[in-house]
Amino acid sequence: MKYIDTKGLRCPQPLIMLKEGLIGLEAGEKLKVETDSDTSLKNLLSFLRDQGVEPEVSSSGKLHTLITAVPEKEVETSDALAYCNVDEPVKNYVVCIKSELMGEGDPELGKILMETFVENLKLQEHLPTHVILYNGGVKLAMKQSPVCGALTELEDLGTRIMLCGTCIDYYGLQLDIGVGMISNMVVITETLAVTGHVVTP
Repeated sequence: MKYIDTKGLRCPQPLIMLKEGLIGLEAGEKLKVETDSDTSLKNLLSFLRDQGVEPEVSSSGKLHTLITAVPEKEVETSDALAYCNVDEPVKNYVVCIKSELMGEGDPELGKILMETFVENLKLQEHLPTHVILYNGGVKLAMKQSPVCGALTELEDLGTRIMLCGTCIDYYGLQLDIGVGMISNMVVITETLAVTGHVVTP
């Protein structure tokens, strides 16, 4: 089954990726698409139903999984923008954390503030597409971290937890990682460059 990951993307990109994914597949084959946008899900469903197929849809938190058969007729080459319902404001944002502490001043207070921030982050109606941890911030993703559980919940809800690989190596934490995926500065820079908004507590 072919898989397309559109998490963090907004219309028309998911529709374009869906149409490209259908090319080359035989009638009756299945295609799996994941999105974390309610609006993108509605737009994808509208497009596929116009092609004569009724996809299977399942949701877990903010993550929606759509499995569709390839339409029997050739996919129409209509403009993807025609299916874009943009009534949902773009609220994409990335949280970038560079330390175990929040703010400057008393370290103990900074630790409490950061723990409270991360715990409350998972309660937001609109979750960040990514949480990027670098420098001392990578320590928050370690097994012994008091917020490892909260970060795991965020990851389960569809937020990508990205850890600076250079920072992990520098602190010698390779065996202590409790959540997230190791990334590099190329990917981190690109993620920050294309996001709509960056939050740095």
